This record gives sequence, C-alpha cells and structure tokens, in this order.
Amino acid sequence: MYVSRAVESLRADPIEGEPVELLLETAEDADPDRVAAAVAAAGATVERHLQFDDLLVSTTQDEIDALCELDGLTAIQTGNVNAITTADDVEEDLDHGD
Repeated sequence: MYVSRAVESLRADPIEGEPVELLLETAEDADPDRVAAAVAAAGATVERHLQFDDLLVSTTQDEIDALCELDGLTAIQTGNVNAITTADDVEEDLDHGD
C-alpha cells in the first residue's frame, strides 16, 4: 500500500490527539462499506464517501498506524490532496501553453 510522505512523517512523529484528515483509496475488489466499518472500528470517522469508493476520514495523528494496517486500501494520503483549486496549486504538473 502507498503511504504518502506527509502521512509517513505524521506516523514517525505524531502529536497525540492532534486531528488530521486523510484520504483513503480503496482497492478495486474491496467492499467500501466493509472498509468504512473497519475505519470506524480503528477509531476514525468517515466524513465523506468520495468518487471511486474512496473515503475522506478524520482521526488523530497517533491513530494513523491503525489505519495503515487495514485491509482493502491501496493508498493513504493527507485529506488536502483533493484541494487543488487553481493552476497555482498544481505547479509544474500543469502545462500553461506558454
């Protein structure tokens, strides 16, 4: 499973009780309802079901390890990964046609 560098740094040095939003990408063959139930059992809250059966969850930094152990996930990233709203947010990934 892919774990973003930002999430890895939070895992390495978590601040106990500090809230964080995460984007959990579910595997193609995973049951999203079962994954959501496992997320809740691990102590996180499912905030939204996203496109492609992905989940936006809130938890605390010290509970990230439990989420990384769940079956049915292909990636864990910080929740702001979907916050690209302007061309400036994309930086080098956007060809401005210059």
